[in-house]
Amino acid sequence: MKMKFSINLFLLFTVQVYADCQPVAENQFLTKDTGITIRSITYTPNNIFDLADEKSFWLHEFANYTHTVTKTSVLQDDLLFKAGDPLRIDVLAETERLLRSRRYIREAEVNISHYCADDNSVIVNVSTWDNWSLLPTLDFSSEGGRSKSAIGFEEDNLLGSGNRLNLEYKHDSERTGIGFIFYSPNMFGSFWNSTVAYSKNSDGNNYQLSVNRPFYRLSSPWALGFELDRTAEDIYEYDAGDEYNSFQRQRNHAKAEFGYRLHPESHNIHRVKFAAELENVKFYTTESTFFGIPPDRNLSRVWLEYEAIQAAYKKLFNINSFNRTEDFNFGWQLNARLGRYSKGLGADEDALFWHISAAKNWQLAADLYLLSDLSWLQRQFNQPQYLFSSHWQLIKQLDEYQSVIGKLTLDKGHKLFRDDPIYIGGDDQLRAYPSYFRSGEARALVTAEYRRYTDWSLWQLLDVAFAGYIDAGKVWQNAEQNANTDAGSTLVGVGAGVRLLSNHSSRGTMIHIDLTKAITDNENVSGVELRVTATRSF
Repeated sequence: MKMKFSINLFLLFTVQVYADCQPVAENQFLTKDTGITIRSITYTPNNIFDLADEKSFWLHEFANYTHTVTKTSVLQDDLLFKAGDPLRIDVLAETERLLRSRRYIREAEVNISHYCADDNSVIVNVSTWDNWSLLPTLDFSSEGGRSKSAIGFEEDNLLGSGNRLNLEYKHDSERTGIGFIFYSPNMFGSFWNSTVAYSKNSDGNNYQLSVNRPFYRLSSPWALGFELDRTAEDIYEYDAGDEYNSFQRQRNHAKAEFGYRLHPESHNIHRVKFAAELENVKFYTTESTFFGIPPDRNLSRVWLEYEAIQAAYKKLFNINSFNRTEDFNFGWQLNARLGRYSKGLGADEDALFWHISAAKNWQLAADLYLLSDLSWLQRQFNQPQYLFSSHWQLIKQLDEYQSVIGKLTLDKGHKLFRDDPIYIGGDDQLRAYPSYFRSGEARALVTAEYRRYTDWSLWQLLDVAFAGYIDAGKVWQNAEQNANTDAGSTLVGVGAGVRLLSNHSSRGTMIHIDLTKAITDNENVSGVELRVTATRSF
């Protein structure tokens, strides 16, 4: 009897709440009325698969049964508004973007569901669709004659809490290791995130500890962060894809930073950040060291950064992925950082440095987009060092199922650190060639690609698309490299294959299965090759 009475009270309360409220179809109908408030917030968290779909079968039922749906309290912690706030459509849209940025959520919609005329308020509904978050790792990939494998598991939404736990054993041509990662993206609804990671590898042990409260929203008034990490790894130097030298690099790093938003009433975002960093890098010989090692360096520093953002976000499809919502900002994003390496903090020398970057996306026509970014890093050592980088991507959508893509990448460096050169070859640079095929201080890459999207889905687990491409690129070496290796000529490669997107997975992995042909006289890579790789983009 008590249970029935409670249910009746709940139903009575629900009827009263909605009695003076009318359903609405979309968010945009009330944007002119600034006096509207948010009466209440409802939640519709959805499991991984829609079992009402006629194509669903036992595997989908099993996945839903064994998956813990993201808790309403976790969704509530990520909201950028609360009941009683004035209604702002841009805040609803920003909340959508924040929720979509969580790996465990495949899609999010934050919409006005009802308008209540009595008190000029609305009811907002938050709908989310979960990804499959428990991901056993059993990977094998091969490219350019090298293979790598991994076994373990990763849970991106531990018991529906949004926390990530990863345990993994990895093996590749450069190292073998075992490690774990725990990451909490939003501790106790405070927008603080934390990371604890440790790995024991054949070339050294690594760890990371961090606690950060980032600028989690455009209007965030401040940010604060602390980070401590250590990495030890073997670095390999290559000539035409062949290893000719290696050494070990150990990097110890600590950072504390504080950020503050300027002009809080401005439509555009203006921020400043201040940080102090301790960074010490040491090098050691190994049994494969035949051409010496770089000198140790200490880059401890302080810096001040200014950031400006024009917020003009749009939801797009079939840009870097397919069959998924992608958020792009079409406003300017500018960063200018000025700092100083300080002997007082342990640096090798007192020296200024600055880093300037800009990013801008354009919609040139209804079906034509241009994405771009560029940056300049300058270090005023006794022997000045700089690095310029620029990336351009032109996307022409022929129709709902076809696109052609053009990419241009330009990089130019001077006196770069020997262990951090500019590489060519690999997943997204020159795909018919192995990773790290050549390296130098300057690089130019051009890509033309045709993409074909489909409605095909393998058991609602893998969406299918196709691609064909031609890549061309060249690197220019420094004097030391010219003395040890052959600079080589312009490299050209062609390829075509299948793209399989794990569309219900929190990892969002896209499997590339390609036949590639390197157009070169290098006998090691000149044949037709089957390449299987996994990335997060097309």
